Amino acid sequence: MWYLVQDQLSINQLCYNFLPSWWRGYYGLNFGEKFWFDPDYRVELYRFMERTVHARFPSLHIGSPDPEPQVITPDFGNATTPAAAGCEIIYPEDNYPWNKHLSDEKIDQLKLPSGLDGIFPYREITSQVKYLNHKLDKDAAPWWNERGILNDAMLIGGSDFFVELTNHTEKARILVNFSRGILNSVIRQNHCVFGHKKMIILANCAVMMVSPTMYIQDVLELDRQVHQLVTSFDQPFGIHHCGYFDKYGPAYRQIPKIDWLEIGWESSIRKTLDLFPEAIVQYILSAAYFQTASQNEVKEKMFQILEAAYGDWYRFRLSMPDVEYGTPDENLYEIFDACKHSISMKHG
Repeated sequence: MWYLVQDQLSINQLCYNFLPSWWRGYYGLNFGEKFWFDPDYRVELYRFMERTVHARFPSLHIGSPDPEPQVITPDFGNATTPAAAGCEIIYPEDNYPWNKHLSDEKIDQLKLPSGLDGIFPYREITSQVKYLNHKLDKDAAPWWNERGILNDAMLIGGSDFFVELTNHTEKARILVNFSRGILNSVIRQNHCVFGHKKMIILANCAVMMVSPTMYIQDVLELDRQVHQLVTSFDQPFGIHHCGYFDKYGPAYRQIPKIDWLEIGWESSIRKTLDLFPEAIVQYILSAAYFQTASQNEVKEKMFQILEAAYGDWYRFRLSMPDVEYGTPDENLYEIFDACKHSISMKHG
Protein backbone atom coordinates (compact mmCIF):
# COMPACT_ATOMS: atom_id res chain seq x y z
CA MET A 1 0.00 0.00 0.00
CA TRP A 2 1.35 3.39 -1.03
CA TYR A 3 1.66 6.23 1.47
CA LEU A 4 2.20 9.78 0.28
CA VAL A 5 4.28 11.97 2.57
CA GLN A 6 3.50 15.67 2.17
CA ASP A 7 4.64 18.06 4.87
CA GLN A 8 6.33 21.18 3.48
CA LEU A 9 8.77 19.15 1.41
CA SER A 10 10.99 20.93 -1.07
CA ILE A 11 10.33 18.25 -3.70
CA ASN A 12 7.01 17.52 -5.40
CA GLN A 13 6.30 14.46 -3.27
CA LEU A 14 7.72 11.46 -1.44
CA CYS A 15 6.03 8.03 -1.42
CA TYR A 16 6.63 4.87 0.59
CA ASN A 17 5.19 1.45 -0.22
CA PHE A 18 5.51 -1.23 2.44
CA LEU A 19 5.77 -4.73 0.96
CA PRO A 20 3.46 -7.55 2.11
CA SER A 21 6.57 -9.11 3.68
CA TRP A 22 6.99 -5.97 5.85
CA TRP A 23 3.43 -6.33 7.11
CA ARG A 24 3.79 -10.08 7.51
CA GLY A 25 7.09 -9.78 9.38
CA TYR A 26 6.04 -7.05 11.82
CA TYR A 27 2.32 -7.68 12.23
CA GLY A 28 1.64 -11.20 10.96
CA LEU A 29 -0.76 -10.09 8.21
CA ASN A 30 -1.80 -12.62 5.58
CA PHE A 31 -1.71 -11.60 1.92
CA GLY A 32 -2.68 -14.99 0.48
CA GLU A 33 -5.73 -15.77 -1.62
CA LYS A 34 -8.08 -14.35 1.00
CA PHE A 35 -6.65 -10.85 0.55
CA TRP A 36 -7.40 -10.86 -3.19
CA PHE A 37 -10.74 -12.67 -3.17
CA ASP A 38 -12.42 -11.60 0.09
CA PRO A 39 -13.24 -7.88 -0.30
CA ASP A 40 -14.46 -7.51 3.30
CA TYR A 41 -11.20 -8.91 4.64
CA ARG A 42 -9.17 -6.65 2.36
CA VAL A 43 -11.06 -3.50 3.35
CA GLU A 44 -10.54 -4.19 7.05
CA LEU A 45 -6.88 -5.05 6.50
CA TYR A 46 -6.38 -1.71 4.76
CA ARG A 47 -8.01 0.07 7.69
CA PHE A 48 -5.63 -1.73 10.05
CA MET A 49 -2.68 -0.69 7.89
CA GLU A 50 -3.83 2.93 7.82
CA ARG A 51 -4.06 3.03 11.61
CA THR A 52 -0.77 1.20 12.03
CA VAL A 53 1.44 3.43 9.88
CA HIS A 54 -0.20 6.51 11.38
CA ALA A 55 0.75 5.36 14.88
CA ARG A 56 4.18 3.98 13.95
CA PHE A 57 5.32 7.02 11.93
CA PRO A 58 3.59 10.01 13.54
CA SER A 59 6.01 12.58 12.12
CA LEU A 60 5.46 11.38 8.55
CA HIS A 61 1.74 12.24 8.66
CA ILE A 62 0.70 9.12 6.77
CA GLY A 63 -2.26 6.85 7.29
CA SER A 64 -5.17 7.79 9.50
CA PRO A 65 -6.12 7.27 13.18
CA ASP A 66 -9.69 6.38 12.23
CA PRO A 67 -9.96 5.43 8.54
CA GLU A 68 -13.37 5.02 6.96
CA PRO A 69 -14.08 1.82 4.99
CA GLN A 70 -13.29 2.39 1.33
CA VAL A 71 -13.79 0.52 -1.92
CA ILE A 72 -10.42 -1.21 -2.29
CA THR A 73 -10.05 -2.66 -5.78
CA PRO A 74 -8.16 -5.98 -5.94
CA ASP A 75 -4.97 -5.21 -7.87
CA PHE A 76 -3.40 -8.38 -9.25
CA GLY A 77 -0.31 -6.43 -10.32
CA ASN A 78 2.16 -8.24 -12.54
CA ALA A 79 -0.12 -11.29 -12.64
CA THR A 80 -3.05 -9.43 -14.24
CA THR A 81 -2.42 -10.05 -17.94
CA PRO A 82 -0.87 -13.51 -17.37
CA ALA A 83 -4.08 -14.47 -15.54
CA ALA A 84 -6.09 -13.36 -18.58
CA ALA A 85 -3.82 -15.55 -20.72
CA GLY A 86 -4.65 -18.58 -18.60
CA CYS A 87 -1.45 -18.75 -16.54
CA GLU A 88 -1.62 -20.41 -13.13
CA ILE A 89 -1.48 -17.71 -10.43
CA ILE A 90 0.21 -18.17 -7.06
CA TYR A 91 -0.87 -16.13 -4.02
CA PRO A 92 1.90 -16.06 -1.38
CA GLU A 93 1.09 -14.99 2.17
CA ASP A 94 3.97 -12.50 2.19
CA ASN A 95 4.15 -11.23 -1.38
CA TYR A 96 2.16 -10.09 -4.40
CA PRO A 97 0.59 -12.61 -6.80
CA TRP A 98 2.88 -14.14 -9.39
CA ASN A 99 2.31 -16.48 -12.30
CA LYS A 100 3.70 -19.62 -13.86
CA HIS A 101 4.57 -19.38 -17.56
CA LEU A 102 2.42 -20.88 -20.30
CA SER A 103 3.62 -23.96 -22.16
CA ASP A 104 4.58 -23.60 -25.83
CA GLU A 105 1.44 -25.52 -26.78
CA LYS A 106 -0.82 -23.10 -24.89
CA ILE A 107 1.03 -20.09 -26.29
CA ASP A 108 0.35 -21.36 -29.81
CA GLN A 109 -3.37 -21.43 -28.93
CA LEU A 110 -3.40 -17.99 -27.31
CA LYS A 111 -6.14 -15.75 -28.70
CA LEU A 112 -7.41 -12.35 -27.67
CA PRO A 113 -10.83 -12.57 -25.99
CA SER A 114 -13.70 -10.73 -27.65
CA GLY A 115 -14.21 -8.80 -24.42
CA LEU A 116 -12.61 -8.64 -21.00
CA ASP A 117 -15.75 -8.30 -18.88
CA GLY A 118 -16.36 -12.03 -18.79
CA ILE A 119 -12.84 -13.30 -18.08
CA PHE A 120 -10.65 -13.48 -15.00
CA PRO A 121 -9.29 -11.30 -13.42
CA TYR A 122 -11.29 -8.41 -14.90
CA ARG A 123 -14.64 -10.02 -14.10
CA GLU A 124 -13.48 -10.52 -10.49
CA ILE A 125 -12.34 -6.89 -10.13
CA THR A 126 -15.63 -5.50 -11.44
CA SER A 127 -17.69 -7.87 -9.31
CA GLN A 128 -15.86 -6.97 -6.10
CA VAL A 129 -16.16 -3.24 -6.74
CA LYS A 130 -19.88 -3.63 -7.38
CA TYR A 131 -20.26 -5.57 -4.11
CA LEU A 132 -18.33 -2.99 -2.06
CA ASN A 133 -20.22 -0.09 -3.63
CA HIS A 134 -23.49 -1.68 -2.58
CA LYS A 135 -22.27 -2.52 0.93
CA LEU A 136 -20.58 0.83 1.65
CA ASP A 137 -23.03 3.04 -0.27
CA LYS A 138 -20.26 4.25 -2.58
CA ASP A 139 -20.06 4.91 -6.30
CA ALA A 140 -16.48 3.96 -7.14
CA ALA A 141 -15.69 2.91 -10.69
CA PRO A 142 -13.75 -0.30 -11.24
CA TRP A 143 -10.17 0.10 -12.37
CA TRP A 144 -8.37 -2.50 -14.47
CA ASN A 145 -4.63 -2.64 -14.07
CA GLU A 146 -2.67 -1.23 -17.03
CA ARG A 147 0.64 -2.98 -17.59
CA GLY A 148 3.30 -3.01 -20.33
CA ILE A 149 3.62 -4.95 -23.57
CA LEU A 150 7.16 -6.28 -23.14
CA ASN A 151 6.57 -6.98 -19.44
CA ASP A 152 3.48 -9.07 -20.03
CA ALA A 153 4.88 -10.96 -23.00
CA MET A 154 7.87 -11.99 -20.88
CA LEU A 155 5.74 -12.90 -17.85
CA ILE A 156 3.51 -15.13 -19.96
CA GLY A 157 6.25 -16.72 -22.04
CA GLY A 158 9.18 -16.77 -19.63
CA SER A 159 12.74 -15.60 -20.18
CA ASP A 160 12.93 -17.56 -23.46
CA PHE A 161 10.68 -14.86 -24.87
CA PHE A 162 13.71 -12.61 -25.37
CA VAL A 163 15.38 -15.22 -27.56
CA GLU A 164 12.14 -15.51 -29.52
CA LEU A 165 11.94 -11.74 -29.85
CA THR A 166 15.52 -11.54 -31.10
CA ASN A 167 14.75 -14.16 -33.74
CA HIS A 168 11.37 -12.64 -34.62
CA THR A 169 9.59 -15.96 -34.22
CA GLU A 170 5.88 -16.70 -34.40
CA LYS A 171 5.85 -17.33 -30.65
CA ALA A 172 7.16 -13.81 -30.01
CA ARG A 173 4.56 -12.37 -32.37
CA ILE A 174 1.71 -14.17 -30.56
CA LEU A 175 2.90 -13.01 -27.12
CA VAL A 176 3.42 -9.40 -28.19
CA ASN A 177 0.08 -9.19 -30.00
CA PHE A 178 -1.78 -10.70 -27.05
CA SER A 179 -0.16 -8.34 -24.53
CA ARG A 180 -0.70 -5.33 -26.77
CA GLY A 181 -4.32 -6.25 -27.39
CA ILE A 182 -5.08 -6.68 -23.69
CA LEU A 183 -3.40 -3.37 -22.82
CA ASN A 184 -5.34 -1.49 -25.51
CA SER A 185 -8.62 -3.04 -24.34
CA VAL A 186 -7.89 -2.14 -20.71
CA ILE A 187 -7.07 1.48 -21.59
CA ARG A 188 -10.27 1.80 -23.65
CA GLN A 189 -12.46 0.15 -21.00
CA ASN A 190 -11.05 2.28 -18.18
CA HIS A 191 -11.68 5.46 -20.16
CA CYS A 192 -14.81 4.79 -22.21
CA VAL A 193 -16.78 2.59 -19.80
CA PHE A 194 -15.44 3.36 -16.31
CA GLY A 195 -14.83 7.05 -16.98
CA HIS A 196 -11.23 7.21 -15.78
CA LYS A 197 -9.22 10.20 -17.01
CA LYS A 198 -6.13 9.67 -14.89
CA MET A 199 -2.61 9.16 -16.15
CA ILE A 200 -1.85 5.93 -17.98
CA ILE A 201 1.52 4.54 -16.88
CA LEU A 202 3.26 2.08 -19.18
CA ALA A 203 5.09 -0.55 -17.09
CA ASN A 204 8.46 -1.07 -18.78
CA CYS A 205 10.37 -3.05 -16.15
CA ALA A 206 11.49 -5.60 -18.75
CA VAL A 207 12.99 -3.04 -21.14
CA MET A 208 16.28 -3.18 -19.23
CA MET A 209 16.58 -6.80 -20.37
CA VAL A 210 17.03 -5.75 -24.01
CA SER A 211 19.58 -3.35 -25.48
CA PRO A 212 18.58 0.21 -26.41
CA THR A 213 19.08 -0.75 -30.06
CA MET A 214 16.75 -3.72 -29.71
CA TYR A 215 14.22 -1.57 -27.88
CA ILE A 216 14.22 0.91 -30.77
CA GLN A 217 13.94 -1.83 -33.39
CA ASP A 218 11.33 -4.07 -31.77
CA VAL A 219 9.47 -2.23 -29.01
CA LEU A 220 9.54 1.55 -29.43
CA GLU A 221 6.86 1.65 -32.11
CA LEU A 222 4.56 -0.42 -29.87
CA ASP A 223 5.03 2.07 -27.03
CA ARG A 224 4.41 4.96 -29.42
CA GLN A 225 1.12 3.38 -30.43
CA VAL A 226 0.11 3.14 -26.78
CA HIS A 227 1.05 6.82 -26.42
CA GLN A 228 -1.16 7.69 -29.41
CA LEU A 229 -4.12 5.82 -27.92
CA VAL A 230 -3.71 7.47 -24.52
CA THR A 231 -3.34 10.99 -25.91
CA SER A 232 -6.34 10.43 -28.22
CA PHE A 233 -8.34 10.19 -24.98
CA ASP A 234 -6.66 13.39 -23.75
CA GLN A 235 -5.08 11.55 -20.83
CA PRO A 236 -1.56 12.08 -19.46
CA PHE A 237 1.02 9.45 -20.43
CA GLY A 238 3.77 8.10 -18.20
CA ILE A 239 6.48 5.43 -18.29
CA HIS A 240 7.76 3.34 -15.40
CA HIS A 241 11.35 2.26 -16.11
CA CYS A 242 12.66 0.83 -12.84
CA GLY A 243 16.10 -0.05 -14.19
CA TYR A 244 19.09 2.09 -15.10
CA PHE A 245 17.63 4.73 -17.38
CA ASP A 246 20.50 6.65 -18.98
CA LYS A 247 21.10 4.32 -21.94
CA TYR A 248 17.41 4.32 -22.84
CA GLY A 249 16.67 8.03 -22.46
CA PRO A 250 17.42 8.94 -26.12
CA ALA A 251 15.16 6.11 -27.29
CA TYR A 252 12.28 7.21 -25.08
CA ARG A 253 12.83 10.77 -26.28
CA GLN A 254 11.44 9.62 -29.65
CA ILE A 255 8.02 9.47 -27.99
CA PRO A 256 6.58 12.97 -28.58
CA LYS A 257 5.55 13.98 -25.05
CA ILE A 258 5.95 12.12 -21.77
CA ASP A 259 4.17 13.64 -18.79
CA TRP A 260 5.71 11.43 -16.11
CA LEU A 261 8.84 9.27 -15.93
CA GLU A 262 9.92 6.90 -13.20
CA ILE A 263 13.60 5.99 -13.33
CA GLY A 264 15.69 3.44 -11.46
CA TRP A 265 18.36 3.73 -8.78
CA GLU A 266 21.67 5.32 -9.86
CA SER A 267 20.14 6.73 -13.06
CA SER A 268 21.26 10.28 -13.83
CA ILE A 269 18.64 12.57 -12.35
CA ARG A 270 20.08 15.69 -13.95
CA LYS A 271 20.33 14.20 -17.43
CA THR A 272 16.77 12.91 -17.27
CA LEU A 273 15.33 16.21 -16.07
CA ASP A 274 17.18 18.04 -18.86
CA LEU A 275 16.24 15.53 -21.59
CA PHE A 276 12.54 15.54 -20.63
CA PRO A 277 11.77 19.14 -19.58
CA GLU A 278 8.02 18.50 -19.94
CA ALA A 279 7.98 15.55 -17.54
CA ILE A 280 7.64 15.00 -13.84
CA VAL A 281 10.56 12.72 -12.97
CA GLN A 282 10.15 10.23 -10.15
CA TYR A 283 13.33 8.61 -8.84
CA ILE A 284 13.16 5.16 -7.26
CA LEU A 285 15.04 4.84 -3.99
CA SER A 286 16.68 1.45 -3.60
CA ALA A 287 14.95 -0.40 -0.77
CA ALA A 288 17.95 -2.75 -0.53
CA TYR A 289 20.31 0.20 0.01
CA PHE A 290 18.20 1.85 2.69
CA GLN A 291 17.62 -1.44 4.47
CA THR A 292 21.32 -1.73 5.37
CA ALA A 293 22.69 1.83 5.16
CA SER A 294 23.61 3.80 8.27
CA GLN A 295 21.78 7.03 9.03
CA ASN A 296 24.86 9.04 8.03
CA GLU A 297 25.04 7.17 4.73
CA VAL A 298 21.37 7.85 4.13
CA LYS A 299 21.85 11.55 4.87
CA GLU A 300 24.79 11.83 2.48
CA LYS A 301 23.06 9.87 -0.28
CA MET A 302 19.93 11.96 -0.02
CA PHE A 303 21.97 15.16 -0.23
CA GLN A 304 23.50 13.89 -3.49
CA ILE A 305 20.10 12.99 -4.93
CA LEU A 306 18.50 16.31 -4.03
CA GLU A 307 21.55 18.24 -5.22
CA ALA A 308 21.20 16.56 -8.64
CA ALA A 309 17.59 17.72 -8.94
CA TYR A 310 18.20 21.25 -7.66
CA GLY A 311 16.34 23.83 -9.73
CA ASP A 312 13.66 21.30 -10.69
CA TRP A 313 12.34 20.17 -7.32
CA TYR A 314 8.86 21.32 -8.38
CA ARG A 315 8.76 18.45 -10.92
CA PHE A 316 10.83 15.93 -8.99
CA ARG A 317 9.47 13.10 -6.89
CA LEU A 318 10.89 10.25 -4.83
CA SER A 319 9.44 6.80 -4.28
CA MET A 320 10.48 3.72 -2.38
CA PRO A 321 8.23 0.99 -3.79
CA ASP A 322 9.64 -1.96 -1.84
CA VAL A 323 10.11 -1.17 1.85
CA GLU A 324 11.18 -4.58 3.15
CA TYR A 325 10.96 -6.15 6.58
CA GLY A 326 14.01 -5.11 8.60
CA THR A 327 14.35 -1.62 7.11
CA PRO A 328 15.15 0.71 10.04
CA ASP A 329 12.37 3.20 10.73
CA GLU A 330 15.09 5.78 11.35
CA ASN A 331 16.18 5.56 7.72
CA LEU A 332 12.68 6.36 6.49
CA TYR A 333 12.67 9.39 8.76
CA GLU A 334 16.12 10.36 7.51
CA ILE A 335 14.86 10.41 3.91
CA PHE A 336 11.92 12.55 4.96
CA ASP A 337 14.09 14.94 6.96
CA ALA A 338 16.50 15.35 4.05
CA CYS A 339 13.64 16.30 1.73
CA LYS A 340 12.12 18.63 4.29
CA HIS A 341 15.35 20.47 5.06
CA SER A 342 17.04 20.34 1.66
CA ILE A 343 16.50 24.04 0.94
CA SER A 344 18.30 25.08 4.10
CA MET A 345 21.00 22.49 3.36
CA LYS A 346 21.51 24.05 -0.04
CA HIS A 347 21.80 27.59 1.27
CA GLY A 348 23.31 26.79 4.65
